[in-house]
Amino acid sequence: AVAIPSSALVNETDDKIKAYKVWQIARASAIFKIEMIYIYKDPRKNETEYIKEILEYLETPQYLRKYLIPLKQSLRFAGLLPPLSIPSHRPKHLKVGELREGVVRKVGPDGTSWVDIGLNALAAMKASKPVGARVTVRVCSKKPLVVEESEPEEYWGYKVKKARLKDLVGKSVILSRRGERISTQNKEKLRKPVLLFGSPVEGVVEIAEKLGIKIPESIPVINTIPDQGTETVRLEEAIISTLAVMNVMVW
Repeated sequence: AVAIPSSALVNETDDKIKAYKVWQIARASAIFKIEMIYIYKDPRKNETEYIKEILEYLETPQYLRKYLIPLKQSLRFAGLLPPLSIPSHRPKHLKVGELREGVVRKVGPDGTSWVDIGLNALAAMKASKPVGARVTVRVCSKKPLVVEESEPEEYWGYKVKKARLKDLVGKSVILSRRGERISTQNKEKLRKPVLLFGSPVEGVVEIAEKLGIKIPESIPVINTIPDQGTETVRLEEAIISTLAVMNVMVW
């Protein structure tokens, strides 16, 4: 998982650029198979809802957005963003045995759920789910179109969740230019479940101080971009750089 502050877009005023920066975070997370993106509150600026809405919009398959995501002013530029092209975003070409995301459109008197999986016809599913529920299904047959609930075995996308910084600290690696230079000797420290990033203006330690949170000395603080050539490294740059380095380290 990665954790980003609610002030992630603090330096941006153009709504198009803000949306694109959230896409960059989403895209990096998808490339490196991040399963959870936490958003923690920073008192400097709280755009948690905006960031969460864009991230969730991007993760949702295009054919389901009209059912699952209401029209909002905050999403007016989201449709211009490139697709994430993750495995759950299936094309219209259908294969028996493949998994797809769907949404329950109606429920029959016998309890059959009729699911939209991005085709012209609804698929029958022998499972009782409420109308509007998002489901992951396996295609059992094409004629008739029948599906069953299933769990993906491959990377399927990320979830987005609000969190408090104090709840994240104990299970995190803090990424900071003031941290220990990353090396093969300290790669085991990266196996913490959450990578904790600061804002474009302040690091995690500074944000924690404002919130009255004491960072234990046992929490690893790592610099994944040592000897950087620019005055600052933007959040979206730090995320993709860190995940790329970790991908090599871990694998």
